[in-house]
Amino acid sequence: RPRWEGGPAPATLSTCDGTSFTITPKMVDIKKVTEKVNGRNFTPNVIEPSFGIGRIMYCMFEHNYYTRENDESRTVFKFPPLVAPVKATVFPLMNKEEFSAAAVKINAALTAVGLANIVDTTGATIGKRYARTDEIGVPFAVTVDHKTLQDQTATLRERDSMTQVRVPVAELPAVVKGLVDGRVAWDAIAAKYPAQERSAEDDE
Repeated sequence: RPRWEGGPAPATLSTCDGTSFTITPKMVDIKKVTEKVNGRNFTPNVIEPSFGIGRIMYCMFEHNYYTRENDESRTVFKFPPLVAPVKATVFPLMNKEEFSAAAVKINAALTAVGLANIVDTTGATIGKRYARTDEIGVPFAVTVDHKTLQDQTATLRERDSMTQVRVPVAELPAVVKGLVDGRVAWDAIAAKYPAQERSAEDDE
């Protein structure tokens, strides 16, 4: 541009391969223009995926939620024992001092081996307490009943199959810990310990 500002004069340019060509003033028009652009649309070329903890939690809930067969009112979260926030619940069959005392001892023993557990001393039936813990994904439930006071065994229930076995109270922490850690399967526990028949209250 400075060469043309003094008057019309051609300019000769050379390319890297040695070719020369001439640009005349008629070929060039230099002017300053202000242009206002509104509503410009463009499509980005970069996709930015987002993986927040909320989406991960939603997927986990979605994949682990189901209802009991023939009873849609009974909902269950089938969290794997290792993932479940609460590993076990402890239920005294009756709201009496001797049952509650035995439940507290089991609670302390489970806590001592690093198992998060809840003691439910409400007056609801065992069936309703089972249903409540199924709803929040607790994989195992321990019930203290009359037989516990007699021979120091308790009922251990597995959430998904709803099957139950009688386990010596002294062995409960190790048994539940093995189940939670995945070192032993429920089928092996069911084969090792005597089965406990479900009562009518379990379905109430």
